Amino acid sequence: MDEFITSRRSVLAGTLAGSACMLAGRAMADDAGAPTAAVETTSGKVRGLRAGGLSRFFGIPYGADTGQHRFQPARRVAAWTGVRDCNALGPKTPQGPITLPGIMGKVDPSARAIPVMMAVAGITNAKIPESEDCLVLNVITPDASRVRKRPVMVWLHGGAFAMGSGFDSMTDGSLLAGQGDVVYVSLNHRLNAMGFLYLGALHDDFADSGNAGMLDIVLALEWVRDNIEAFGGDPGNVTIFGQSGGGAKVSTLLGMLPAKGLFHKAIAMSGPIVTLVEKQDAAAIAEQTLASLGVAKADVHRLQTLPYGQVIQAASAVRLPPALDGGLASRTLAPMVDGRSIPAHPFDPGATEISRDVPLMIGTAKDEATLFMAGDPELGHMSEDHARERFRTALGDKGDAAFERYRSGYPKDDPSYWVSTMMTDRLFRSQSIVQADRKSAQKAAAVYMYRVDYEPRVVDRILRSPHGTEVPLVFGTKVPVQFVSSGPEVDALSARLMRAWLNFVRTGNPSQEGLEWPRYDTRRRLNMIFDAPCHVVADPDPVARDPVARGIA
Repeated sequence: MDEFITSRRSVLAGTLAGSACMLAGRAMADDAGAPTAAVETTSGKVRGLRAGGLSRFFGIPYGADTGQHRFQPARRVAAWTGVRDCNALGPKTPQGPITLPGIMGKVDPSARAIPVMMAVAGITNAKIPESEDCLVLNVITPDASRVRKRPVMVWLHGGAFAMGSGFDSMTDGSLLAGQGDVVYVSLNHRLNAMGFLYLGALHDDFADSGNAGMLDIVLALEWVRDNIEAFGGDPGNVTIFGQSGGGAKVSTLLGMLPAKGLFHKAIAMSGPIVTLVEKQDAAAIAEQTLASLGVAKADVHRLQTLPYGQVIQAASAVRLPPALDGGLASRTLAPMVDGRSIPAHPFDPGATEISRDVPLMIGTAKDEATLFMAGDPELGHMSEDHARERFRTALGDKGDAAFERYRSGYPKDDPSYWVSTMMTDRLFRSQSIVQADRKSAQKAAAVYMYRVDYEPRVVDRILRSPHGTEVPLVFGTKVPVQFVSSGPEVDALSARLMRAWLNFVRTGNPSQEGLEWPRYDTRRRLNMIFDAPCHVVADPDPVARDPVARGIA
């Protein structure tokens, strides 16, 4: 395995963060609109701001201060009296470095694609203070009343279970809410060691600590169930969706017992989860963390009083040998099979029965990994020898055979794209296909699969279709322009993606006028290809399904 992403201040970590929070232009400005009428929730009355035909409520608390019960399931927020003004984003959760394995190569500040990376990081890097009192959510709605029930979209931010928060100018849900006539919800939850350090093997008080961050999301979904009707939403038609780490959270929720019935459709964007962290690996991370901190196992409760930054730093520094085909949640600070809220891997050996009847839309961008290689001066012109070395570094003695598969499968590509496609497949595409295969094999709820092939017209398309390409198109924000480009072609593609997502949210079928999207099955493997123009292709990724190419055969 090459190197790890280790600094949350690095530009690369900023790009992977996906959806970290940031003040969002007019929606958050002092003159963003007139105060709304008070809305009654189970905890008390809240008031937001109304402008442009939408009511926005920011920083609604759905859980109590997690610092009071660190490494334990969140408590519901205490009720308040009077009317609470909810017109400013709440604190972001304590952040930590991303510890997923990656093949990033060199980082050269003069690399041609660095400006694209910087533009994405400029939007996704948070500008809001951290706090353990971070369990807040945001609601954007056409009408905060019970007059009519609208479909609800709950966005789960990216950041690889380590960083990010629920709102930025790229993932501002205003256009989805306004054009789609839906209620949009986003949220913050515990991350990194605060959300996923498993201490249950050391004391029963912390039996749920390995999934505390996911249980926060469950608590937020319970808030949606209990309160969203007062904001014009339908608690019986809730879709969870997320990209990157957010897609991984969606995939994980499909296998969580306490989440059953809290959502009715799911969209996993570039975030497949076939298997989660094993209990023994999670316990090993905890033991090494305590040893680094100089805390005896019998004194594990001391971690509740240490500065959270100290705990995060120690836990993030732990490096277990990476699994060869482990995916996005393997031997790191991520959700685990604890036998409690998560009884088994969500898609291994088959798709979970917990969400058998939940329709799933799943897909990736064609060239996810080029974003992580944007600082590599060899991207676009790499020698075959260097490419072969990258394969060997990533896959050990399986590297040469995998290299030959990608070279023969993509003979017209520069060797650097054999490397990026291999990384794309290992972290995103291959397991998305496995997840879709196993879900469709249940012959129950519908599965729809896509791939984003559109190449933004920036830096001579050197990044091709990178990680996150679809996000500003689905949201209709189309920012930053340095990342997604602009013009009629982008506008038309964004309209296609927005309509597909909204149709799925509303009916469970993403087809639209002039663009039929067939269900996925393992016989035809039909994928919607989002490009200019959009079209359907059968089995577009045979190399990604090849065990030799994946380094597992």
